[in-house]
Amino acid sequence: METIVKQWLDKSRKKLQVGNFTEADLQRLEVLLIEPRQMVLYLYSKSTSMRSAIAGWVSYDPTVSYEPTLPSQDAPYASVIEAVNDGWRIVQFPRAELYPFSDVDNAYLGYEFILEKSTSDL
Repeated sequence: METIVKQWLDKSRKKLQVGNFTEADLQRLEVLLIEPRQMVLYLYSKSTSMRSAIAGWVSYDPTVSYEPTLPSQDAPYASVIEAVNDGWRIVQFPRAELYPFSDVDNAYLGYEFILEKSTSDL
């Protein structure tokens, strides 16, 4: 954690010099000082392909309330591969054998990818 805070200080000093230091920067420090915790992101894709568009999503952040949150109506990523490129790690892929049922109404919302990231990775 010490290295991460030192990196934050270096970036923040530069931002302060050019006048770009904001409240969000202080909130970032606050997150860095909390022991790393696992964040979970459920992305419901339109197919089993990691490049498919996102149909729905929800995130769980242990540093805030214990309820799942939807910070906006827009998914944080356009696809699962975009989330992976941003540092999220896939914990579970959708089970392809569950899809599709031609004669049965499928109660699943899209193809569920479960991803995780440590708060120290933010």
